[in-house]
Amino acid sequence: MYMAKLSASCSPDLPLAGAEDRGFSIAASFMAAAEVVGVLPPVIMLFAIEPVENETVRDRQFNLQPPRHNHHDTTTTTQPPRHNHHDTMVLLSETTMRPVIAITALLLVATTTLAEPLVYQGTEGIGKGKHIVFIANDHEYRSEQSCPALARILAKRHGFRCTVLFGVDENGSIKAGAQSVPGMESLRNADLLVFFTRFMRLPDAQADMLVDYFERGGPAVGIRTSTHCFNGQSGKWAKLNYNYGGDDYRGGLGEQVFGNTWNRERGQSHYGSNHRMGCRITPTSSAKDHPILKGVQKIHAYSGGYKSQPPAGSTPLLDLQVLNTFGASKDINKEKPIVSAGWTRDSYVAPSGKQKDARIVYSSFGASEDLLSEDARRFFVNSCLWAGGIESKITPDLDVDLVGGYKPSPFTTGALYYENVKPADLVGFESRLMPVGAKLGGVADPKMRRKVYNALTFRPYLKAELQKAHPDLYGPDAKPPAARKPKKKKK
Repeated sequence: MYMAKLSASCSPDLPLAGAEDRGFSIAASFMAAAEVVGVLPPVIMLFAIEPVENETVRDRQFNLQPPRHNHHDTTTTTQPPRHNHHDTMVLLSETTMRPVIAITALLLVATTTLAEPLVYQGTEGIGKGKHIVFIANDHEYRSEQSCPALARILAKRHGFRCTVLFGVDENGSIKAGAQSVPGMESLRNADLLVFFTRFMRLPDAQADMLVDYFERGGPAVGIRTSTHCFNGQSGKWAKLNYNYGGDDYRGGLGEQVFGNTWNRERGQSHYGSNHRMGCRITPTSSAKDHPILKGVQKIHAYSGGYKSQPPAGSTPLLDLQVLNTFGASKDINKEKPIVSAGWTRDSYVAPSGKQKDARIVYSSFGASEDLLSEDARRFFVNSCLWAGGIESKITPDLDVDLVGGYKPSPFTTGALYYENVKPADLVGFESRLMPVGAKLGGVADPKMRRKVYNALTFRPYLKAELQKAHPDLYGPDAKPPAARKPKKKKK
């Protein structure tokens, strides 16, 4: 469990007059600390308290100290206060201790619940004893659905321990593209990272642990938007941003680790009409004997194509052909030449600038609905085995069946995500991804109607559901939203 020191400001002269006032004042200060705790991994909060005659807060800060006793000993010992600017303590009267203890216990439970990672524990199989960490935090392509689906397969079918970390909001609910990913300390003992993120902006403490993983040369499988994983990161980790232009780490973490960034000239850009044209993906002829491609014949990806450019020294694995249809078909768009949909690398550059010899796999597909393709799932399972150094265990008929129910929602930004779902709701192998009863978010927002309508064009099953749930917006008599006005071309 991650240990942290937190502080919350309070008035230096705050009186602790009555029991109700004391409880309220302490609760307010603790709630301020909880806002910070909510974006960190689980925190052990321990306080040194002693009775004093003067019932005032004598110091300006709460100092939440890691325990000074053995972690097997549940007894808290009282420590004398130390008064210096490095270590301030709150000294409370005996009559104030009860609300403090109660609030502390509640916060401990709440923060653990908010931040506890989702773990799928395998038992037997080729992955027994190996730990894979998934980071799912993109705004658009439903990594919060793809990642637990893959984690369940690898754990249940093949024995891996799989930890899934999500972007979460202040209530601990999964939020696509959130600015906090609790549980990053799980990377410390990870054997492999599966990375599916987009335009993240994380607290330094969380970015530190991600950087540490790459500094130790950890292998990784990057999915779709992982090439442009950071945007707007400031301070010491600004170099992680996809558009970082410095010569010391050009293109940020995405380009330096996975080999591309979101850049039309030297990296990636959309290829075909995103959200309207699907893709046919097949093995590259020169790599047909690569272990990752065992059993992989043809993948249909609903996510639109990326015009990717394999980096120097990489091994291209997959060819992508844009279709004129959203669903699988033989209707290939002949105006779009074949481009690469994935590759491997044997090294990358860590944020320190040091080259690390480690296996990397990248694929430009992997949205939630893409995993409906058995060969897509096979590609990702094989990729994890190869990147983790156990490619000898790959066979063409490895079990890649989905575990539990799987009902992916369409990919888009701002709508059609499952709302108010917590990581704890996804525990176990039997529940559906996402949970039965979870509602689609953003669909009742009039501002999102056009995006939702576009998605419904190709998904009649969903259209029927939304017509019933929101007849005023999507019913037969509802007026369709106005089409987007074409952008004016720059002169």
